[in-house]
Amino acid sequence: MTSLPLAQPLKKAITLTSLLILAGCSTGPEEASGSIEVGRALRDAIAARWAPDPAPLQITRAFLDQHRPHLEVLVERQEVTGYMAQGPIRQDDLPGEIVTWSADDGSALSFRNGLLIATRGLPGNLISAEVQAQEGLAGPAQGGQRSYHLRSGDNQQRTVTLACDLSDLGAQKLEIYEKYYNTRHLQERCEGPGQTVVINDYWVDSRSQKVWKSRQWAGPETGYLRIRDLSS
Repeated sequence: MTSLPLAQPLKKAITLTSLLILAGCSTGPEEASGSIEVGRALRDAIAARWAPDPAPLQITRAFLDQHRPHLEVLVERQEVTGYMAQGPIRQDDLPGEIVTWSADDGSALSFRNGLLIATRGLPGNLISAEVQAQEGLAGPAQGGQRSYHLRSGDNQQRTVTLACDLSDLGAQKLEIYEKYYNTRHLQERCEGPGQTVVINDYWVDSRSQKVWKSRQWAGPETGYLRIRDLSS
């Protein structure tokens, strides 16, 4: 299984646009035969454009058990779902383990103990984030200040600093593709300048110290990501 790009729905439009440009530029002694080939390709592209969408990828637990760990990521604002494969795991001089997941289109997400700290290939990329993590403990360790360093439209960096409160919303049994986990639902409510309010949710397995599911803010341009860990 290869990871599926988050930008996959754009591919048809790009292909069709390229063919239209090519059709308008056919010249030279072999123009006739070239036009025939372009015409065929153009008809195929138009037919594909208006054909029903292909059946969605069918994922089962048996299918997942045969492949390396993946994340399922839904970009709420665009209603686009993609799948990312697990990449390197590392540690720095701060508490917590950093895991990076990536897709075939180059987009990537990095987490510290399950807390989103960076995005690549998404609008207004999250360059980095300072989060309240603790060694050996999944999810947010406590409330407090959180800083998001974001890429702005003029390719500059801007920082959004929020004050967060952490709530334990209780035990919850979580199902992900036929597998069940006993988790606790933790919620961060963060407030900042200009009436900014961010609410992040985490479903944390206290035995395995893993965040199986979360809903996390990736900045004002991307908005919220719904994330599920599909590991076996």
